[in-house]
Amino acid sequence: MKFKFNIPNKITLIRVVLIPLFAAILLADIPYRHVLAAFVFGMLSISDFFDGYIARKKKQVTEIGKLIDPIADKLLISTALVFLLIQGYEGIQLWMAAAIIAREVILTAVRIYLLPSKIVIPASNFGKAKTIVQSIAIVFVLLKLPFSYYTMLAAVFLTLISGIEYLLRIRRMTGNKIVNLPNLITLSRFLLIIPLVYFFLNSKIHISLLIFAVIALSDKLDGISAKLMNQKTELGSGLDSFTDWTSIIAMFFLLVIKDYIGIFWVTLLIIPSITSGIMKMAYAKKQKIVPVTFVAKLSVGFTYLTIASILLNFMYSSYLLIVTVALVYASMIVYIFKTLRLLKGRGRN
Repeated sequence: MKFKFNIPNKITLIRVVLIPLFAAILLADIPYRHVLAAFVFGMLSISDFFDGYIARKKKQVTEIGKLIDPIADKLLISTALVFLLIQGYEGIQLWMAAAIIAREVILTAVRIYLLPSKIVIPASNFGKAKTIVQSIAIVFVLLKLPFSYYTMLAAVFLTLISGIEYLLRIRRMTGNKIVNLPNLITLSRFLLIIPLVYFFLNSKIHISLLIFAVIALSDKLDGISAKLMNQKTELGSGLDSFTDWTSIIAMFFLLVIKDYIGIFWVTLLIIPSITSGIMKMAYAKKQKIVPVTFVAKLSVGFTYLTIASILLNFMYSSYLLIVTVALVYASMIVYIFKTLRLLKGRGRN
């Protein structure tokens, strides 16, 4: 997919480049910063209309333009939501921003995943309406206008509905390759991380423990459904592994924040997790499948058990933590040898 440096794409790139300026204004200690930030945000949002209009008018619509234009929108919206939360603006809550950003991140990842297949799914009218309502809601929050909370609620509602509509279009274009029951189960597990973090940070440990139990126990459900329905895919395997370790690392950071454990243990776990992830991607690039080993399954299951034992103040949780770290490093070593053996074999051929 070649990048054509035409006027519409130039406008899109300018929008991306100016996003840090918008964030800097929100952070700056200057008079009427919220008004100035709303003006810059409004200009960047309105420019989204012009690049699309010019592309259609001058017949300069490109595949790369269809991809980067919605990504630019998502970067602007996500940046605005994050910095509004940091600055403590009224009218927006953590769960609202989390719902919108999660939807945007997931669908952007799907867009990028489909690139090698030369499948570009352009924004629909529903998606464009969603972006407009999101922009209006953010301007309302920035200017501290009445009903800003309700406009943000409307934005969240449209965001979720448009996300479902987008997934349905993907299913029509790709069949069971992307949107299937196992992947939807895994996606649901991933989305549960948001309320898990929210309730834990608000010291509602029992609710967090319940959500964590659902994430852990449903880990086998997506795999079983994939086998029964013959819908095991490379995306599903990768997404399942990513969800497992995202929820695990998130929980360990939360345990550090609440003084359950020290940062030393998180550091020990991050190193092998990143290394194993790199090895998996290298292996999958050659074999077109994400490798899953017995040691890896055992380490994930043991890690879930260890986190639960820490939350329940189990007297032997420290010993379980040591065993977990050992298993994670053993899993990393297995992936390293497995991938190096594959690459070495390919090199000989």
